[in-house]
Amino acid sequence: MEDKRTCGCESCENKLPFDLPTEIIDATIEGNLVIFAGAGISTETKKIFKETLYEDILDEIIKKPEDELDFPSLMSLFCKTTKNGRQKLLQTIKYRFDYCHQFQELYNQASEFHKELSSIYHIKSIVTTNWDDFFEREAGAIPIVIPEDFAFHNLPGRKIYKIHGSISNYGSIIATKEDYDKCYKQLNRGIIGSYLKTILATKTVVFIGYSFRDYDFIRIYNYLKKELKEILPHCYIVTVNPEIDKNFKAPNMTIINTDGAYFISAIRKHLEGLKLLFPKENIDNIYYLKQKHYKIHEETSALIPEKRTANSIYCALYQDGISHALSYLMYHADSGLSFYPHKIFNSIDSYNEIRKLKIKAKNYPDVAYIDGYIEGLHSILFKEEDLEDFPFWYLYGHGPVEDKTIFEDSVNKNEIFHKSAENFAQKTFKDILQGKSDLVIHHRPFI
Repeated sequence: MEDKRTCGCESCENKLPFDLPTEIIDATIEGNLVIFAGAGISTETKKIFKETLYEDILDEIIKKPEDELDFPSLMSLFCKTTKNGRQKLLQTIKYRFDYCHQFQELYNQASEFHKELSSIYHIKSIVTTNWDDFFEREAGAIPIVIPEDFAFHNLPGRKIYKIHGSISNYGSIIATKEDYDKCYKQLNRGIIGSYLKTILATKTVVFIGYSFRDYDFIRIYNYLKKELKEILPHCYIVTVNPEIDKNFKAPNMTIINTDGAYFISAIRKHLEGLKLLFPKENIDNIYYLKQKHYKIHEETSALIPEKRTANSIYCALYQDGISHALSYLMYHADSGLSFYPHKIFNSIDSYNEIRKLKIKAKNYPDVAYIDGYIEGLHSILFKEEDLEDFPFWYLYGHGPVEDKTIFEDSVNKNEIFHKSAENFAQKTFKDILQGKSDLVIHHRPFI
């Protein structure tokens, strides 16, 4: 792996070169990679806050413990020795997340990993001990927090199994020692725990955002060893901490010393090289085309009452298709679907089949709309240097047009490339074409 440390900042310094195991690539392609996400890829690092939550709570305790306590024991001590301790603990947790959301700089740093992972459609299962909602916000993940949520685990899309609760449901937060004990008892007996054991027995597991002395990591790993025994799969841990706790023995674990987000970006680059993902930067082109589309579509709509030609109407419907396809790609970018060639090409094939049916039914407005939608879906393949050649205009029977002048000349001459489509428009949009109606032409996002 190429060394990317190009400057002296902490972020670049942690982008350590590493060899990407073949097993991880194969598991990702097959949809069998499971990410265990810890606090190190969220808010609990010194690059986000000056103090960790642990340090904040320790400062609030009047009588400090003589010995260093693990995280849940300290939270228990705070709740027991502070008036309304549990409430104050939750308020402190909420304050930290609220503070992070207030400042884009902090939020971008805290959610860097989640944004990097989001565009890899192949990663479907994430397990986390974190409370934040970054995977939901940035990676389109469906949260599975309590047993009742498990009813949604068969829905298509990415899932985030939040075994320590979620900031979106304060009653679910696991923080104290008592919470932890109850949580792991429920995992032993409950449906979420059973499902986790099933997927972990057959998947490739990567821990990211944990250290070997991390209480969460130790508790989870011991839980897995106890529950899976001899079928515990080989695990990987991605960490920027080069020091390995000599007391921690894990013969079936491989250590990858690098930054978590950088590790995920390496997987993505590998998949791009295999043509299994479109480049992540392509989504910027979609936003550019969407912005450009607004002005062009307004100009086309203005041509309808001015020129009163069928092709100006068909072009407007075609542009509606483009707009809706761009919106679709923008919406599905966080789930990674927009970057997944298999899904995009399947969608294009499906719309081509629908187009054939619409032609047979002589539904020419829908054909124009579908042509636009297909062009819009193709836009995720466009490189930046190709954007100026995007076919924003359309002449029914001729097809998409890249040059605005060619389109306008054809409209001015009222050229007809498809007689049946022309006759259909003259009948269907008669009042508009004869100036008797100011109705705005628009195709809703349905076929």
